[in-house]
Amino acid sequence: MELSIETVGLTKKYGSLIAVNKLDLKVERNTIHGFLGPNGAGKKPLKMLLMKQLKPSETSRVFT
Repeated sequence: MELSIETVGLTKKYGSLIAVNKLDLKVERNTIHGFLGPNGAGKKPLKMLLMKQLKPSETSRVFT
């Protein structure tokens, strides 16, 4: 299994608000996925973290 994305303990906080909480994620190469959720669920910060446009709040690993 070859991964295109892997995160371990990915967390993003804005003050006391936790947008992404200790996310472990593995996405295989050549697959398609989507993020669904209500407003304020953390979809956009997650996308920005994966594209390395935001820095994680806590120690984590992001491989893309």
